[in-house]
Amino acid sequence: MRWSIPALAVALVLAGCSASADVETVTESEAYERVESYVRRAATALPDGRIEPAAAPVSGPCRGNPPDRVVVRNSYWVRELVDEDRHFDTMVRWWEKHDFEVLDDLRPERHYVWVENTEDGFRMSLRNNDKGELLLSAQSPCIASG
Repeated sequence: MRWSIPALAVALVLAGCSASADVETVTESEAYERVESYVRRAATALPDGRIEPAAAPVSGPCRGNPPDRVVVRNSYWVRELVDEDRHFDTMVRWWEKHDFEVLDDLRPERHYVWVENTEDGFRMSLRNNDKGELLLSAQSPCIASG
């Protein structure tokens, strides 16, 4: 019985490290590619929507982490779609089928859903603005810069 507690502790530590170990090996260049890929793949779930860059992809400092760590972000406008709840439902279904879990869903007060990939920690969101336009975004977890 003495051996079962240390074995359990090791198993729990190893199980908790899988996503963070993957993130530790992601380069900034790979993070740019991954946020782009996530947005483009997720956009295919939306009917007849055309995506258009909202801004150039960017990396910036992580909050509360060492200065050599960054987060990579990418955002696209989803054009030619009316801001409707059904588009958010469609996106949530797509995310759930692709290993994302919902972190925050502010509907019905506001059209905003935020999710995180359970395997690599990358996050995505779909939100509207005051003009009824939809913005689809992705960001990496904190990674080493460079």
